[in-house]
Amino acid sequence: MIPAPPSPFPEINREMLPAGSELHRIHATEPESNGFNPCTGRPSRFAPLIQPDGTCIPTAYAASTFECSVHETVFHEIQHDAPRKSIGFHVIAALDYAILQTRRDLVLAALFEPDLNKWGLTRQNLIDTFAADYAQTAPWALAVHHADPHIEGLVWTSRRCDPDRAFVLFGDRVHPDDFNVIRRERIARTTSLLLEVRGFANRAGIFIAF
Repeated sequence: MIPAPPSPFPEINREMLPAGSELHRIHATEPESNGFNPCTGRPSRFAPLIQPDGTCIPTAYAASTFECSVHETVFHEIQHDAPRKSIGFHVIAALDYAILQTRRDLVLAALFEPDLNKWGLTRQNLIDTFAADYAQTAPWALAVHHADPHIEGLVWTSRRCDPDRAFVLFGDRVHPDDFNVIRRERIARTTSLLLEVRGFANRAGIFIAF
């Protein structure tokens, strides 16, 4: 069961993402690599973030490695116990891969197990959850955002690709010009990236149908 965020919200443990850090993103080919999602598209663990007055807090997801970014996007909906784990190449064909470099320090709320324990939660309550739970997990991100105006995003250990890290950044506090885009390529047109994605799939027993 996922409890509702408490009010007042408890103290938040912070983690600094230093300037010069690399973030890996996979995104649709149309938006900019350093852009933010304006509360469109399918729900996710910590988005969309709709405030009580109906306004949107844009968000951007990222990961600490290319492999983690693939698992958190391309492979995200593939269940580990599915009798046949597969994905069509057409899904990959519509995606770009980018590496961003932070231009300044970013202050993040830490959502690791000890930090969650401070709130009376475990990973099972917030991180190791499924799509059906997103309506209950996204309010926690909104509560963190409202509780501390200095928090610029969240960081946690990826459910799909531990021990790598996943991030969500708040677009009203972090801006596109806070990043340098140091690489952007269409995955389907880059042989080296395709080979890496295939290796990630093989590691998890996922079949890519070309």
